[in-house]
Amino acid sequence: MALSQPSTWNIGLNAWIVQDGNYPDFGVNEAVKFAVEFCQRPETAVESSNSEVVAKHLRDATYQVVGKKIEGTSKITVLDIGILVYSQFESQLAIVECGACFQTELNLGVDPYGFSGHVPALVYSWHITSILRQTAPFIETVHGGRKLLTRDASRFGDVEIRKTDAWRDDKGRADYILVCELLPVPAE
Repeated sequence: MALSQPSTWNIGLNAWIVQDGNYPDFGVNEAVKFAVEFCQRPETAVESSNSEVVAKHLRDATYQVVGKKIEGTSKITVLDIGILVYSQFESQLAIVECGACFQTELNLGVDPYGFSGHVPALVYSWHITSILRQTAPFIETVHGGRKLLTRDASRFGDVEIRKTDAWRDDKGRADYILVCELLPVPAE
C-alpha cells in the first residue's frame, strides 16, 4: 500500500455525522481517528488500469484515483487508493475483481458510524490542518416527486473555520471539508 502520496487529504463531513453521536465537533490542530468512506456517483466511469495506486485531489473531497480492490463482499467493499477506504453501499466497483486495479473518481467522507468489523485496519490517525464550511445556500428541488433541499450548485463556495458546530452551522445541515494530514501511525 502506497501511503506516501498524498500526505494531506480532503475528507468530507456532514453535520449529521457529528449529531449522530459517533464523533464530537472537529477543530483545527486536533489529532483525531476515523475511517474513510468512499462514495461513487452512478455516472462515474470505472476503467481497468495497470498504473500504480495513486489519488489526485480534484475538488472538495473528490479524487481521481487509481485504486486496487482489496475486499468485496455483499456487505463491504475495501479499496486501496493510498489509504484504505470502504463502502457498505452498492457501487460500480462490484464488477471489479479483488486484487484488480482500476481508475475512477471517488468522493471521500468521514466514516459515519465509527467503523469496526472483521476487515483490514481502516481507522487512521489524522491531524486536522484546516476546516472548510460550504456556503452555498439551500434551494428546494423536486426529485422523484419529492421536494428536497439541495445546495445551489451555481453558488458553491466555502469559508475557512476553526471548529465545526454541527448543531448550529446552517441550522444543523452544514457540510464541511476536513483538510487532514495522515499521521505516521499504523491504522487500527
